[in-house]
Amino acid sequence: MALNVGQDFKKRWLDAPNAVRQSFFDDLNRICDLLQPSTSIEKWIDNDRRALQVAQLQVDQAYADLKAQLIEEARIRKQLALEKSLADKRAKQQAYNLQLQQDELQQFYAQTQSLNALRQVIDDEIAQQSQRYSKNPEYPAIDFSNPRSRIQDDEILSELESVRLRLELEAETSIEEAVNAFRNKLKAAAKDEIDYILENSNFSAEI
Repeated sequence: MALNVGQDFKKRWLDAPNAVRQSFFDDLNRICDLLQPSTSIEKWIDNDRRALQVAQLQVDQAYADLKAQLIEEARIRKQLALEKSLADKRAKQQAYNLQLQQDELQQFYAQTQSLNALRQVIDDEIAQQSQRYSKNPEYPAIDFSNPRSRIQDDEILSELESVRLRLELEAETSIEEAVNAFRNKLKAAAKDEIDYILENSNFSAEI
């Protein structure tokens, strides 16, 4: 004759606390005592009542201890999972910071190269302007011993003044052109630099 103990009896029996399993053994032993001819039924009932009360207290305490143990194990698992999650986040943040530093170094290197190129262009422009005004125009030599070659002082002063004014006008025009060209180049370089920084920075991604 097979006992109807339900499914997974072995697992449920092994998972039960020791006090619970022991209470079943004690119940079986008391039943066996009842079957003895020398057993007094009145005493057996009294003993059984007291034993059931003690067993119930032990079972309640055993389940309370089991519940506390399961709660503590769940807390430990949650704590370990949280620590692992924090460690993973720190590792990702460190990797992100390292990549950000590398990107900033690359941007700094690119900016330095761009500024060096711009400086070279400015130096070349200054050199060209300097060469343009460093050489004096060549005129045929004047023979001052020849009376016909002599020039009156007022004519010389007038000519010098005319040359001075012409040179000043040409210099102002050239300087203004050079300044405008330099300003346009600076604006274009600044615009390119700002566009590059916006395209390769977190600020553009947030926008």
